[in-house]
Amino acid sequence: MDEKNKPPSIPTPTLKITRGELGTTLTMMKINQKSLQTAVGTTRPQSETTKFRISKLQQYGSGSLAYSSLQQGMQYYMHPQFGYITYVPLKDSPHSVCVLADPICSKENLRPLINEFLKERNDPVFLHVTHDTGEVLNELGYSVNELGVETIIDLQTFNLVGNKKQQLRNARNGAKKDSLSCMEITSVDDDMLKAFKKISDAWMKEKVISDNEMQFIVRPVVFVDEIDVRKFVAVKDKEIVGFVIFDPMYEDGKVIGYIANHLRSGIDRTYSIVDFIIIEAMEIFKKEGKRDLSLGLSPLAKVDDTQEFKHSKLLSAHFRYAFEKANYLYNFKNLARHKLKYRPELDGAREQKVYCAMKTRFFLVRLYNVYHVLGLDPVKQTIQHFKQSAADLIRAKFLKPKVAEETVTTESIKAALKKVMTPSDNEK
Repeated sequence: MDEKNKPPSIPTPTLKITRGELGTTLTMMKINQKSLQTAVGTTRPQSETTKFRISKLQQYGSGSLAYSSLQQGMQYYMHPQFGYITYVPLKDSPHSVCVLADPICSKENLRPLINEFLKERNDPVFLHVTHDTGEVLNELGYSVNELGVETIIDLQTFNLVGNKKQQLRNARNGAKKDSLSCMEITSVDDDMLKAFKKISDAWMKEKVISDNEMQFIVRPVVFVDEIDVRKFVAVKDKEIVGFVIFDPMYEDGKVIGYIANHLRSGIDRTYSIVDFIIIEAMEIFKKEGKRDLSLGLSPLAKVDDTQEFKHSKLLSAHFRYAFEKANYLYNFKNLARHKLKYRPELDGAREQKVYCAMKTRFFLVRLYNVYHVLGLDPVKQTIQHFKQSAADLIRAKFLKPKVAEETVTTESIKAALKKVMTPSDNEK
Protein backbone atom coordinates (compact mmCIF):
# COMPACT_ATOMS: atom_id res chain seq x y z
CA MET A 1 0.00 0.00 0.00
CA ASP A 2 1.35 3.44 -0.95
CA GLU A 3 2.32 5.75 1.91
CA LYS A 4 -0.11 8.45 0.81
CA ASN A 5 -2.99 5.94 0.71
CA LYS A 6 -2.40 4.58 4.19
CA PRO A 7 -5.31 5.16 6.58
CA PRO A 8 -4.65 7.42 9.56
CA SER A 9 -3.64 5.75 12.80
CA ILE A 10 -6.49 5.58 15.26
CA PRO A 11 -6.44 6.92 18.81
CA THR A 12 -5.37 4.61 21.59
CA PRO A 13 -8.46 2.77 22.90
CA THR A 14 -9.47 3.23 26.51
CA LEU A 15 -9.02 0.06 28.56
CA LYS A 16 -9.85 -0.27 32.23
CA ILE A 17 -7.14 -2.49 33.67
CA THR A 18 -4.57 -2.05 36.42
CA ARG A 19 -0.88 -1.63 35.64
CA GLY A 20 0.11 -4.90 37.32
CA GLU A 21 -2.52 -6.92 35.50
CA LEU A 22 -1.68 -5.18 32.27
CA GLY A 23 2.02 -6.06 32.39
CA THR A 24 1.41 -9.74 33.03
CA THR A 25 -1.42 -9.99 30.52
CA LEU A 26 0.46 -8.20 27.76
CA THR A 27 3.62 -10.29 28.17
CA MET A 28 1.74 -13.59 28.00
CA MET A 29 -0.43 -12.31 25.17
CA LYS A 30 2.61 -11.44 23.06
CA ILE A 31 4.23 -14.83 23.69
CA ASN A 32 1.03 -16.63 22.72
CA GLN A 33 0.43 -14.51 19.64
CA LYS A 34 3.95 -14.92 18.30
CA SER A 35 3.58 -18.69 18.65
CA LEU A 36 0.40 -18.56 16.53
CA GLN A 37 1.88 -16.35 13.85
CA THR A 38 2.03 -18.13 10.50
CA ALA A 39 5.35 -18.83 8.83
CA VAL A 40 4.51 -16.13 6.28
CA GLY A 41 4.25 -13.53 9.02
CA THR A 42 7.55 -14.09 10.77
CA THR A 43 10.69 -12.03 10.23
CA ARG A 44 13.16 -14.66 11.41
CA PRO A 45 15.31 -16.46 8.81
CA GLN A 46 13.22 -19.08 7.03
CA SER A 47 14.18 -22.66 6.30
CA GLU A 48 14.25 -23.97 2.75
CA THR A 49 11.07 -25.97 3.35
CA THR A 50 9.27 -22.85 4.61
CA LYS A 51 10.43 -20.88 1.60
CA PHE A 52 9.15 -23.69 -0.63
CA ARG A 53 5.69 -23.64 0.97
CA ILE A 54 5.44 -19.85 0.81
CA SER A 55 6.47 -19.87 -2.84
CA LYS A 56 3.85 -22.49 -3.75
CA LEU A 57 1.21 -20.75 -1.63
CA GLN A 58 1.69 -17.40 -3.36
CA GLN A 59 1.62 -19.08 -6.76
CA TYR A 60 -1.32 -21.48 -6.33
CA GLY A 61 -3.09 -20.59 -3.06
CA SER A 62 -6.35 -19.34 -4.57
CA GLY A 63 -8.51 -21.34 -2.16
CA SER A 64 -10.01 -19.60 0.84
CA LEU A 65 -8.11 -21.85 3.29
CA ALA A 66 -4.78 -21.81 1.47
CA TYR A 67 -3.28 -19.31 3.92
CA SER A 68 -4.48 -21.48 6.82
CA SER A 69 -2.15 -24.22 5.59
CA LEU A 70 0.67 -22.40 7.39
CA GLN A 71 -1.02 -22.31 10.79
CA GLN A 72 0.65 -23.73 13.88
CA GLY A 73 0.64 -27.51 14.38
CA MET A 74 0.37 -28.57 10.74
CA GLN A 75 2.39 -31.34 9.13
CA TYR A 76 3.28 -31.42 5.44
CA TYR A 77 3.83 -33.69 2.51
CA MET A 78 6.01 -31.76 0.06
CA HIS A 79 6.80 -32.81 -3.46
CA PRO A 80 9.59 -30.72 -5.00
CA GLN A 81 7.95 -30.69 -8.42
CA PHE A 82 4.22 -30.57 -7.67
CA GLY A 83 3.55 -28.69 -4.40
CA TYR A 84 2.44 -29.61 -0.89
CA ILE A 85 -0.42 -31.05 1.16
CA THR A 86 -1.24 -29.98 4.73
CA TYR A 87 -2.54 -32.42 7.34
CA VAL A 88 -2.70 -33.47 10.99
CA PRO A 89 -2.58 -37.08 12.29
CA LEU A 90 -5.71 -38.98 13.33
CA LYS A 91 -5.71 -41.71 15.96
CA ASP A 92 -7.43 -44.64 14.27
CA SER A 93 -4.38 -45.87 12.31
CA PRO A 94 -0.75 -44.89 11.58
CA HIS A 95 -1.63 -43.88 8.01
CA SER A 96 -4.79 -42.01 9.01
CA VAL A 97 -4.55 -38.24 8.72
CA CYS A 98 -6.92 -35.31 8.23
CA VAL A 99 -6.01 -33.17 5.21
CA LEU A 100 -6.80 -29.46 5.25
CA ALA A 101 -8.50 -28.26 2.06
CA ASP A 102 -7.11 -28.57 -1.45
CA PRO A 103 -3.49 -29.43 -2.16
CA ILE A 104 -1.40 -26.34 -2.90
CA CYS A 105 -0.42 -26.94 -6.51
CA SER A 106 -1.38 -26.18 -10.10
CA LYS A 107 -4.50 -27.79 -11.57
CA GLU A 108 -2.48 -30.05 -13.82
CA ASN A 109 -0.44 -31.32 -10.86
CA LEU A 110 -3.45 -31.99 -8.62
CA ARG A 111 -3.88 -35.66 -9.55
CA PRO A 112 -0.17 -36.62 -9.53
CA LEU A 113 0.39 -34.84 -6.19
CA ILE A 114 -2.52 -36.71 -4.56
CA ASN A 115 -1.25 -40.00 -6.01
CA GLU A 116 2.22 -39.43 -4.58
CA PHE A 117 0.80 -38.41 -1.21
CA LEU A 118 -1.29 -41.58 -0.99
CA LYS A 119 1.85 -43.67 -1.28
CA GLU A 120 2.91 -42.33 2.12
CA ARG A 121 -0.46 -41.77 3.80
CA ASN A 122 -2.91 -44.21 2.27
CA ASP A 123 -5.86 -43.65 4.60
CA PRO A 124 -6.55 -39.90 4.78
CA VAL A 125 -9.71 -37.92 5.42
CA PHE A 126 -9.95 -34.81 3.22
CA LEU A 127 -11.81 -31.86 4.75
CA HIS A 128 -13.04 -28.71 3.00
CA VAL A 129 -12.08 -29.56 -0.58
CA THR A 130 -13.46 -28.13 -3.81
CA HIS A 131 -15.23 -29.99 -6.61
CA ASP A 132 -12.01 -30.58 -8.60
CA THR A 133 -10.30 -32.34 -5.70
CA GLY A 134 -13.48 -34.26 -4.90
CA GLU A 135 -13.62 -35.51 -8.48
CA VAL A 136 -10.07 -36.89 -8.31
CA LEU A 137 -10.70 -38.59 -4.96
CA ASN A 138 -14.01 -40.09 -6.10
CA GLU A 139 -12.24 -41.70 -9.03
CA LEU A 140 -9.73 -43.16 -6.56
CA GLY A 141 -12.52 -44.90 -4.63
CA TYR A 142 -13.22 -42.34 -1.91
CA SER A 143 -16.71 -41.43 -0.76
CA VAL A 144 -17.17 -37.71 -1.38
CA ASN A 145 -19.85 -35.94 0.67
CA GLU A 146 -21.03 -32.37 0.73
CA LEU A 147 -19.76 -30.56 3.83
CA GLY A 148 -21.68 -27.30 3.38
CA VAL A 149 -21.50 -24.18 1.23
CA GLU A 150 -19.02 -21.33 1.00
CA THR A 151 -20.38 -17.87 0.25
CA ILE A 152 -18.24 -15.90 -2.20
CA ILE A 153 -18.66 -12.25 -3.19
CA ASP A 154 -17.65 -10.97 -6.63
CA LEU A 155 -16.09 -7.72 -5.51
CA GLN A 156 -16.37 -6.02 -8.90
CA THR A 157 -20.11 -6.61 -9.39
CA PHE A 158 -21.62 -6.82 -5.89
CA ASN A 159 -23.82 -3.93 -4.74
CA LEU A 160 -26.35 -3.08 -2.04
CA VAL A 161 -29.24 -2.26 -4.38
CA GLY A 162 -32.64 -3.85 -3.84
CA ASN A 163 -35.09 -4.68 -1.07
CA LYS A 164 -33.41 -8.02 -0.35
CA LYS A 165 -30.25 -6.26 0.81
CA GLN A 166 -32.00 -3.93 3.22
CA GLN A 167 -30.30 -5.53 6.24
CA LEU A 168 -26.88 -4.75 4.83
CA ARG A 169 -27.84 -1.15 4.15
CA ASN A 170 -29.22 -0.95 7.69
CA ALA A 171 -25.83 -2.07 9.01
CA ARG A 172 -24.02 0.65 7.10
CA ASN A 173 -26.58 3.40 7.79
CA GLY A 174 -27.01 2.42 11.44
CA ALA A 175 -23.27 2.55 12.03
CA LYS A 176 -22.96 5.94 10.35
CA LYS A 177 -25.86 7.30 12.39
CA ASP A 178 -24.23 5.90 15.53
CA SER A 179 -21.02 7.80 14.66
CA LEU A 180 -18.99 4.67 13.97
CA SER A 181 -16.10 4.83 11.54
CA CYS A 182 -14.22 2.02 9.83
CA MET A 183 -10.44 2.08 9.45
CA GLU A 184 -7.73 -0.29 8.32
CA ILE A 185 -4.99 -1.03 10.84
CA THR A 186 -1.59 -1.23 9.15
CA SER A 187 0.38 -2.20 12.27
CA VAL A 188 -0.66 -3.61 15.64
CA ASP A 189 0.94 -2.00 18.69
CA ASP A 190 0.48 -2.97 22.34
CA ASP A 191 -2.69 -0.95 22.86
CA MET A 192 -4.24 -2.36 19.70
CA LEU A 193 -3.32 -5.88 20.80
CA LYS A 194 -5.10 -5.40 24.11
CA ALA A 195 -8.16 -3.93 22.41
CA PHE A 196 -8.43 -6.89 20.02
CA LYS A 197 -8.06 -9.34 22.89
CA LYS A 198 -10.69 -7.59 25.00
CA ILE A 199 -13.27 -7.68 22.19
CA SER A 200 -12.44 -11.27 21.26
CA ASP A 201 -12.78 -12.52 24.84
CA ALA A 202 -16.16 -10.81 25.25
CA TRP A 203 -17.36 -12.23 21.95
CA MET A 204 -16.29 -15.79 22.83
CA LYS A 205 -18.37 -15.74 26.00
CA GLU A 206 -21.51 -15.39 23.88
CA LYS A 207 -20.74 -18.38 21.65
CA VAL A 208 -22.43 -21.78 21.84
CA ILE A 209 -19.00 -23.25 22.56
CA SER A 210 -17.94 -20.61 25.03
CA ASP A 211 -14.42 -21.89 25.70
CA ASN A 212 -13.43 -22.67 22.13
CA GLU A 213 -14.19 -22.17 18.49
CA MET A 214 -13.93 -24.40 15.45
CA GLN A 215 -10.29 -25.24 14.81
CA PHE A 216 -8.30 -26.51 11.84
CA ILE A 217 -10.56 -25.09 9.10
CA VAL A 218 -10.62 -21.79 11.03
CA ARG A 219 -7.03 -20.96 11.93
CA PRO A 220 -6.39 -19.40 15.34
CA VAL A 221 -7.06 -15.68 15.51
CA VAL A 222 -3.79 -13.78 15.20
CA PHE A 223 -3.78 -10.14 16.22
CA VAL A 224 -0.11 -9.40 15.50
CA ASP A 225 1.12 -8.38 12.05
CA GLU A 226 1.26 -10.97 9.25
CA ILE A 227 2.24 -10.48 5.63
CA ASP A 228 -0.75 -9.78 3.35
CA VAL A 229 -3.29 -10.22 6.20
CA ARG A 230 -5.47 -7.13 6.61
CA LYS A 231 -7.32 -5.91 9.69
CA PHE A 232 -10.25 -3.49 9.68
CA VAL A 233 -11.81 -2.03 12.83
CA ALA A 234 -14.95 -0.14 13.78
CA VAL A 235 -14.30 2.79 16.09
CA LYS A 236 -16.74 4.70 18.31
CA ASP A 237 -15.71 7.50 20.65
CA LYS A 238 -12.00 6.69 20.12
CA GLU A 239 -12.49 3.05 21.14
CA ILE A 240 -12.42 -0.06 18.98
CA VAL A 241 -15.80 -1.82 19.14
CA GLY A 242 -15.34 -4.46 16.46
CA PHE A 243 -12.89 -5.89 13.95
CA VAL A 244 -12.61 -8.23 10.97
CA ILE A 245 -9.40 -10.01 9.94
CA PHE A 246 -9.02 -10.86 6.24
CA ASP A 247 -6.65 -13.63 5.08
CA PRO A 248 -5.28 -13.39 1.52
CA MET A 249 -5.96 -15.65 -1.47
CA TYR A 250 -3.26 -15.82 -4.14
CA GLU A 251 -2.86 -16.50 -7.83
CA ASP A 252 0.31 -16.20 -9.92
CA GLY A 253 2.16 -14.42 -7.12
CA LYS A 254 -0.54 -11.80 -6.51
CA VAL A 255 -3.30 -11.35 -3.93
CA ILE A 256 -6.56 -11.79 -5.83
CA GLY A 257 -8.97 -11.71 -2.87
CA TYR A 258 -9.56 -12.38 0.80
CA ILE A 259 -11.53 -14.49 3.22
CA ALA A 260 -13.19 -12.78 6.19
CA ASN A 261 -11.67 -15.23 8.64
CA HIS A 262 -12.35 -13.68 12.05
CA LEU A 263 -15.29 -11.37 12.85
CA ARG A 264 -15.74 -9.86 16.29
CA SER A 265 -17.84 -7.10 17.86
CA GLY A 266 -17.78 -5.91 21.44
CA ILE A 267 -21.07 -4.02 21.81
CA ASP A 268 -24.71 -4.86 21.07
CA ARG A 269 -26.55 -2.87 18.44
CA THR A 270 -29.70 -3.35 16.40
CA TYR A 271 -27.47 -3.51 13.33
CA SER A 272 -24.47 -5.74 12.62
CA ILE A 273 -21.14 -4.06 13.31
CA VAL A 274 -19.19 -6.79 11.51
CA ASP A 275 -21.35 -6.39 8.40
CA PHE A 276 -20.62 -2.66 8.49
CA ILE A 277 -16.88 -3.41 8.57
CA ILE A 278 -17.13 -5.97 5.75
CA ILE A 279 -19.10 -3.59 3.53
CA GLU A 280 -16.57 -0.78 4.07
CA ALA A 281 -13.63 -3.12 3.43
CA MET A 282 -15.27 -4.44 0.27
CA GLU A 283 -15.31 -0.94 -1.19
CA ILE A 284 -11.56 -0.65 -0.67
CA PHE A 285 -10.88 -4.12 -2.11
CA LYS A 286 -13.00 -3.28 -5.15
CA LYS A 287 -11.04 -0.09 -5.85
CA GLU A 288 -7.82 -2.10 -5.60
CA GLY A 289 -9.07 -4.44 -8.32
CA LYS A 290 -9.40 -7.52 -6.10
CA ARG A 291 -11.62 -10.30 -7.44
CA ASP A 292 -13.25 -12.31 -4.64
CA LEU A 293 -14.19 -12.06 -0.99
CA SER A 294 -15.08 -15.31 0.74
CA LEU A 295 -17.36 -15.16 3.76
CA GLY A 296 -16.21 -18.66 4.64
CA LEU A 297 -17.89 -22.02 5.05
CA SER A 298 -21.38 -22.52 6.43
CA PRO A 299 -20.80 -26.01 7.86
CA LEU A 300 -23.49 -28.60 6.99
CA ALA A 301 -25.72 -26.01 5.28
CA LYS A 302 -27.69 -27.13 2.21
CA VAL A 303 -26.27 -30.66 2.25
CA ASP A 304 -28.29 -32.52 -0.39
CA ASP A 305 -25.89 -35.07 -1.89
CA THR A 306 -27.00 -36.11 -5.36
CA GLN A 307 -25.66 -38.91 -7.50
CA GLU A 308 -22.85 -36.73 -8.84
CA PHE A 309 -20.35 -38.37 -6.49
CA LYS A 310 -20.35 -41.76 -4.84
CA HIS A 311 -21.01 -40.79 -1.24
CA SER A 312 -21.91 -42.14 2.18
CA LYS A 313 -25.66 -41.95 2.74
CA LEU A 314 -25.08 -42.43 6.46
CA LEU A 315 -22.73 -39.45 6.60
CA SER A 316 -25.13 -37.33 4.54
CA ALA A 317 -27.99 -38.16 6.93
CA HIS A 318 -25.76 -37.41 9.92
CA PHE A 319 -24.82 -33.98 8.54
CA ARG A 320 -28.44 -33.06 7.83
CA TYR A 321 -29.53 -34.15 11.30
CA ALA A 322 -26.71 -32.23 12.99
CA PHE A 323 -27.59 -29.05 11.09
CA GLU A 324 -31.23 -29.26 12.21
CA LYS A 325 -30.94 -30.76 15.70
CA ALA A 326 -27.39 -30.41 17.04
CA ASN A 327 -26.72 -26.68 17.09
CA TYR A 328 -25.42 -27.12 20.62
CA LEU A 329 -22.30 -28.57 18.97
CA TYR A 330 -21.80 -25.48 16.81
CA ASN A 331 -24.00 -22.61 15.73
CA PHE A 332 -24.64 -24.07 12.27
CA LYS A 333 -27.94 -22.34 11.52
CA ASN A 334 -27.06 -18.87 12.76
CA LEU A 335 -23.82 -18.86 10.78
CA ALA A 336 -25.62 -19.87 7.59
CA ARG A 337 -28.42 -17.37 8.24
CA HIS A 338 -25.98 -14.49 8.60
CA LYS A 339 -24.43 -15.13 5.19
CA LEU A 340 -27.82 -15.23 3.48
CA LYS A 341 -28.00 -11.46 4.04
CA TYR A 342 -25.51 -11.13 1.18
CA ARG A 343 -28.06 -12.78 -1.13
CA PRO A 344 -25.97 -15.41 -2.92
CA GLU A 345 -28.90 -16.09 -5.26
CA LEU A 346 -28.46 -12.64 -6.84
CA ASP A 347 -25.78 -11.30 -9.17
CA GLY A 348 -22.57 -10.44 -7.37
CA ALA A 349 -22.57 -13.34 -4.93
CA ARG A 350 -22.69 -17.12 -5.09
CA GLU A 351 -22.60 -20.27 -3.00
CA GLN A 352 -20.00 -22.90 -3.79
CA LYS A 353 -20.27 -26.48 -2.57
CA VAL A 354 -17.53 -27.70 -0.24
CA TYR A 355 -16.80 -31.41 0.23
CA CYS A 356 -15.17 -33.96 2.48
CA ALA A 357 -13.82 -37.34 1.37
CA MET A 358 -12.94 -40.53 3.22
CA LYS A 359 -12.92 -44.27 3.06
CA THR A 360 -16.01 -45.46 4.91
CA ARG A 361 -14.51 -48.18 7.10
CA PHE A 362 -14.82 -47.51 10.84
CA PHE A 363 -17.07 -44.61 9.93
CA LEU A 364 -18.10 -43.59 13.46
CA VAL A 365 -14.56 -43.85 14.86
CA ARG A 366 -13.16 -41.75 12.04
CA LEU A 367 -15.89 -39.14 12.33
CA TYR A 368 -15.36 -38.83 16.07
CA ASN A 369 -11.62 -38.25 15.50
CA VAL A 370 -12.37 -35.59 12.89
CA TYR A 371 -14.69 -33.80 15.33
CA HIS A 372 -11.82 -33.65 17.81
CA VAL A 373 -9.52 -32.16 15.16
CA LEU A 374 -12.15 -29.43 14.72
CA GLY A 375 -12.12 -28.74 18.46
CA LEU A 376 -15.55 -30.30 19.08
CA ASP A 377 -16.43 -33.05 21.56
CA PRO A 378 -19.83 -34.49 20.56
CA VAL A 379 -20.18 -36.82 23.55
CA LYS A 380 -19.31 -34.22 26.18
CA GLN A 381 -21.33 -31.49 24.50
CA THR A 382 -24.36 -33.76 24.07
CA ILE A 383 -24.29 -34.71 27.76
CA GLN A 384 -24.04 -31.04 28.74
CA HIS A 385 -26.93 -30.23 26.39
CA PHE A 386 -29.24 -32.84 27.91
CA LYS A 387 -28.30 -31.82 31.45
CA GLN A 388 -29.14 -28.21 30.63
CA SER A 389 -32.39 -29.29 28.95
CA ALA A 390 -33.34 -31.27 32.05
CA ALA A 391 -32.61 -28.27 34.28
CA ASP A 392 -34.70 -26.03 32.01
CA LEU A 393 -37.57 -28.51 32.12
CA ILE A 394 -37.51 -28.67 35.91
CA ARG A 395 -37.33 -24.90 36.13
CA ALA A 396 -40.38 -24.53 33.88
CA LYS A 397 -42.51 -27.40 35.21
CA PHE A 398 -41.83 -27.99 38.87
CA LEU A 399 -40.16 -25.06 40.60
CA LYS A 400 -42.13 -22.21 42.09
CA PRO A 401 -42.06 -18.96 40.10
CA LYS A 402 -39.91 -17.25 42.69
CA VAL A 403 -37.33 -20.01 42.52
CA ALA A 404 -37.55 -20.21 38.75
CA GLU A 405 -36.32 -16.63 38.49
CA GLU A 406 -33.15 -17.56 40.35
CA THR A 407 -30.24 -19.75 39.28
CA VAL A 408 -31.26 -23.38 39.53
CA THR A 409 -28.97 -25.07 42.04
CA THR A 410 -28.20 -28.75 42.45
CA GLU A 411 -30.18 -28.75 45.72
CA SER A 412 -33.28 -27.24 44.10
CA ILE A 413 -33.17 -29.79 41.29
CA LYS A 414 -32.87 -32.68 43.76
CA ALA A 415 -35.77 -31.31 45.80
CA ALA A 416 -37.97 -30.99 42.73
CA LEU A 417 -37.12 -34.49 41.56
CA LYS A 418 -37.84 -35.90 45.01
CA LYS A 419 -41.25 -34.21 44.98
CA VAL A 420 -42.02 -35.68 41.57
CA MET A 421 -40.86 -39.19 42.47
CA THR A 422 -42.67 -39.36 45.86
CA PRO A 423 -46.28 -40.62 45.49
CA SER A 424 -49.04 -38.42 46.88
CA ASP A 425 -51.57 -39.62 49.52
CA ASN A 426 -54.12 -40.30 46.80
CA GLU A 427 -51.65 -42.51 44.90
CA LYS A 428 -50.67 -44.65 47.92
